[in-house]
Amino acid sequence: MIKLSNFTFYYNGAEKPALQDVSLEIQDGEFVLITGPSGGGKSTLCRCLNGLIPHFFGGKLRGQVTVQGLDITNHAPKELATRVGMVFQDPENQLVAKEVEREIAFGLENLGFSRSLMAKRIEESLEALGIAHLRRRTVSELSGGEKQKVVIASVLALHPEVLVLDEPTSELDPRSAEEVLSVLERLNGELGLTIILVEHRLDRIVQYADRLIVIDQGRVMADGGVRNVLNTHFTELTEIGIGIPSIVKLAHELKKKGFAMDSIPLTVKEARRFLGEAPHKIGIKRIEGKESECGGNPVIQTRKLWHVYHEGPAALRDVDLKINEGEFVAVIGRNGSGKTTLVKHFNGLLKPTSGMVTVYGVDTTSVTVAELAHRVGFVFQNPNDHLFSDTVAEEIAFTLKIRREDRAIINTKLDAVMERFNLKKYQKEYPRFLSGGEKQRIAMASVLVAEPDILVLDEPTRGMDYNLKSELMDYLREYVRMGKTVILVTHDVETVAEYADRVILLSEGQIVVDGDKHEVLSGALMFSPQINRLAQTWVGSGAPSDILTVSELLKILE
Repeated sequence: MIKLSNFTFYYNGAEKPALQDVSLEIQDGEFVLITGPSGGGKSTLCRCLNGLIPHFFGGKLRGQVTVQGLDITNHAPKELATRVGMVFQDPENQLVAKEVEREIAFGLENLGFSRSLMAKRIEESLEALGIAHLRRRTVSELSGGEKQKVVIASVLALHPEVLVLDEPTSELDPRSAEEVLSVLERLNGELGLTIILVEHRLDRIVQYADRLIVIDQGRVMADGGVRNVLNTHFTELTEIGIGIPSIVKLAHELKKKGFAMDSIPLTVKEARRFLGEAPHKIGIKRIEGKESECGGNPVIQTRKLWHVYHEGPAALRDVDLKINEGEFVAVIGRNGSGKTTLVKHFNGLLKPTSGMVTVYGVDTTSVTVAELAHRVGFVFQNPNDHLFSDTVAEEIAFTLKIRREDRAIINTKLDAVMERFNLKKYQKEYPRFLSGGEKQRIAMASVLVAEPDILVLDEPTRGMDYNLKSELMDYLREYVRMGKTVILVTHDVETVAEYADRVILLSEGQIVVDGDKHEVLSGALMFSPQINRLAQTWVGSGAPSDILTVSELLKILE
């Protein structure tokens, strides 16, 4: 059992507590989902459970935390390691070995397991995560999602009594996320492993969890069964920026229209049962066809683009692509499909093995990354790749300073972008001490402050709560209206459905589908949003088959 009793914790130098008067009990064998706004205290809570607080992250505390009967103040992380397995928010912070198999063996070796037991545990973990084919691969050459799977496998190999995961699906494609969550459900249900999972995107998780705990400003604001919390606290959760699943949002909107239902659905399957009569009771009206918005002149073109990493497989194969001015393009696909490799060619970070890439008509092999950076802004998958300054304000202003902008212009732009991303309160903080979501916002602000003509974002919403994500996406939509081009690499299908205009689907380094989002996402097996999957069952009642969002669905209901 895990027990927190009136627990309060201040990080060193902090004026406000990261956790305040938290009292919780988590029983053995529970599957607990923890959510809340960025910087609300979720990761801090996780660090308490394996002793990193107070033994690694210093600070002031009062109250008590016991894990499986051990008081965290009296037992070091190495003593808790065999009881509590921890998967951090950023997989890069947890990888130490060169090869995948060695990475999984690392923890087992340190705990002195026999060779035969190590071999068995390694094989089990590789198979459980579906990554046996990666066993001999170099860790540094893996995609972000593949690294995430390796980290989870390395922790599972230790067979902990409690498994704590901080946003474990944030870098995974829909199918991979489903596979990982199915593994966790099986470990919880069949082996009685206690699962504590922190996540912003609830649509993937709610069907697996027994209990939902919401933390805001260091306090527990809601705690109970998942369905009950999403039903009774819907308004408060929406206000503080919780990513409510689309199906749950739709159910609440239909309630406002007078549609009675016995319970709130949590999954598409439940929605078909609970809301199946909605088209007949409310009625469906026809709407005019959607106008597809075409961009302006081409700004990026690839011709027969191939890219092969050193001693590795081809990451891109014969890619022909044209991206126009003023387009909002989403690039999606499974982990390792070549998404990041493709977009790194747009600012010259990677050069073609064969073929050609041009940006505004200029061959990228003939110019430097620094020259391309004047027109192409790039937000990396890992925000730590951006952060090197002593304060948040210096970090964001750096690009403007090296371009020798006037001091008054720098201050004006700096204030505007910090206001946009709610970063003013952190302007004097050291960037790497902030939460994952906060670091992600700083990384984006440091690129957007220069207002590049083309903006490439690789998984920019990882670690962001719903409100911050919505604000960012609204900003990007405004950016496109100004004639700029936005290229978004993401696994968040719901966000793509809501904001993108065009979707490019990659598989094994090739473009499989490229077109309007309604064409690409509708009826897709793994890459369709929740509402589209529900809408397919209403087609016989007159609903269009390419409905993607709650707002689109509500428009056709009279």
